[in-house]
Parts: sequence; structure tokens; C-alpha cells
Amino acid sequence: MQPEQEKKPREALRAYPVDRRGYIKVSLGEYPALTQRRAARVAWEEGLRAEAVGNRGAWRFGETVVVEVPHE
Repeated sequence: MQPEQEKKPREALRAYPVDRRGYIKVSLGEYPALTQRRAARVAWEEGLRAEAVGNRGAWRFGETVVVEVPHE
């Protein structure tokens, strides 16, 4: 079950554009069954890091972040 829940977030991390600060932003509401720690693990597996601060309703991922979310 878990790999199916992670398929769409993986696709999003590959397809979403990077903003001017170097982040890929993903809405929390798009993946209600995914925890932030698990999302951080998915991002890490895709070569990205999850940002832990200043998210305001979205997860942010990038190659470099200010404070990284620990991944499972």
C-alpha cells in the first residue's frame, strides 16, 4: 500500500518546477496519507531534501535547505 501512496509524490518531485529560491513546493492536501517524515524520505530517495521551516501549508523540497526534516 505504501509504495502506491508514494508514486504520485515521486512523480510530482520529478515534474514540478523549481521556484526562484530553488524549492519544489507540494501542497500538503494533495497527499493526506503521507507524513512529513515519509515525504522527506521519498524526497531523499529522489536526491532532494525536505525543508522543515516556513512551509505555510506546503512541503518544500530542494537540493539544499535551511533546516532539513529527518527522514525515516
